[in-house]
Amino acid sequence: MDISGLPVPVCTCTGAPQQCYRWGCGGWQSACCTTNISMHPLPMSTKRRGARISGRKMSQGAFKKVLEKLSSDGFNFGNPIDLKSHWARHGTNKFVTIR
Repeated sequence: MDISGLPVPVCTCTGAPQQCYRWGCGGWQSACCTTNISMHPLPMSTKRRGARISGRKMSQGAFKKVLEKLSSDGFNFGNPIDLKSHWARHGTNKFVTIR
């Protein structure tokens, strides 16, 4: 599946869709949620001056697995994908691994 033509994924954890950011090599990062916080914009980091705390992340491999699952469910890829229910469910903010 060619992912270059897909609309930018969103996350609706705050109630309104927020576009995700590119992360790493083809992955995505949430603009509005961590494992503990759901708000937009995310608060400023106490460790890095001038930077916000980082949102949840998903690797390209995990994103492709989400696409495969949605494709088998008949999802219309003309619409942005809501990653809200696809972020890692365990207690980490590292990138997602789906097996």
